[in-house]
Amino acid sequence: MIATFLVSLLAVAGFGLGLWRSEVVPLCRATLGTAMTGITAMMDNELDDDAKEIAVRRAGFALIGAAFGLFWRFALSLALAAVPVLAADLMGLVPREAVLSLMLRLDYLFVVSVAAIAGAEGLRRLRGPGRHDPEALPEINRYSTADRFFHMLAFASPAVLKGASRLEDRLMPGAVQEPSGPPIFVTSLARGGTTALLNALHEVPAIATHTYRDMPFVTAPALWNRLAGGRGRDVGRHERAHGDGLEIDLDSPEAFEEVLWKTLWPGKYRAEGIALWQAEDRDPAAEAFIARQMRKVIHARSPGGPARYCSKNNANIARIPYLLEAFPGCRIVVPLRRPETHAASLLRQHLNFLKLQADDEFIRRYMRDIGHFEFGRIHRPLLFPGFDPAAFETTTPDYWINYWLQAFRYVQPFEDRCLFVLQDDMRADPQETLEALCEALGVAPGRIDFSAHFRPMPDRAPQDLYDPALFAEADAVYERLAQRGVLPGALSPVGGKVITVRA
Repeated sequence: MIATFLVSLLAVAGFGLGLWRSEVVPLCRATLGTAMTGITAMMDNELDDDAKEIAVRRAGFALIGAAFGLFWRFALSLALAAVPVLAADLMGLVPREAVLSLMLRLDYLFVVSVAAIAGAEGLRRLRGPGRHDPEALPEINRYSTADRFFHMLAFASPAVLKGASRLEDRLMPGAVQEPSGPPIFVTSLARGGTTALLNALHEVPAIATHTYRDMPFVTAPALWNRLAGGRGRDVGRHERAHGDGLEIDLDSPEAFEEVLWKTLWPGKYRAEGIALWQAEDRDPAAEAFIARQMRKVIHARSPGGPARYCSKNNANIARIPYLLEAFPGCRIVVPLRRPETHAASLLRQHLNFLKLQADDEFIRRYMRDIGHFEFGRIHRPLLFPGFDPAAFETTTPDYWINYWLQAFRYVQPFEDRCLFVLQDDMRADPQETLEALCEALGVAPGRIDFSAHFRPMPDRAPQDLYDPALFAEADAVYERLAQRGVLPGALSPVGGKVITVRA
């Protein structure tokens, strides 16, 4: 019996060696990627019929080649597995029938499979994270093949997301909840501190936000969460794609509101950039749709309890006058970061996503679908007055300092109707800053420790990276807006209410 067992292990080892040396796992990954490329092309509404046909044809030929590749690799592995079995039989050590009988037993298959999986996981951990290791890649690469399929299905057309919302309304008409106060919109240019601020506000019991659980059917959060397994679905905490140390899981808040704006106003998203929203762009039907989505998010996050909708949406900085008109009483919170550090961070992330999107086409697709056009190959700037996208290359510091300047010049006329939260204040005194913000918003922070959400080190970057004239203008805009920071020091009317602000 021991000899039979040893020969069977040699056969298993031969099979595994054949698969490993023939690199069957990378081929399987590539085959899945090829299949997903073809499916993506069919579901991509930005491609015309000819481009879709070409992409699908290429994917089909590649899959045929992959099938032959898989066939000979498995044949080779089976041959290597047969060598010790046949050799033992020829030498009269162990009959091949005994070995095959043992290897086909269910308990044998179970034990050997578990041991193989455990061994592979141990080897992976010893080797450390590699290119295909989800621990070393963005949260997007944690998507399984099924996850990617559902993502592409959800974003195949705006009609799918609208249809999902209508289906949820029909099947779950009670999955809405009236807000306890006006909505809160956290907005700034990307890298301004919006994510850290949203994470902090997400802990406040009276605030409800989108979370990763809502993806990809963000227009039907209650229905999708029920279909996808609800609270039982989990992916574990991991660092997000930006490489900034922020960890996320399915219950982490995220910026998915832009999906609604992109679905309802597709004409604003042009090749050269994203046009701004003005008060004259009012659309009652679209506003009613967004308002209902807000009530759905409140129900999903706080069923049965009072709460206010809160979103982080960097693109909302381009529609401040619209928000003020469409959602009376709304509070617009603008994190404000020093222009030299903000622009430097924007440039770093742009270069980071240029590489990420070049390495993985699905990352580009994912970011485009959720409306995150800030960085990389899909970068589409918000077309602020005075901003010329062609004035500088996007890989230069001056592009981003100019972008910062024109963005916050656009904000200036509304400075008395926004709440500004300084990055420096959030780092130096997060507790006092967030408590002052909560007071201004009219929400009770309770005993939340906000300090865990912010880095304590100073936020600094060289100023000589930029054209001196551009930087001087940006610095002047910053100094003016910084006077409205929410830390105590003076009194100023904001949105008709007197609150304490930083002197």
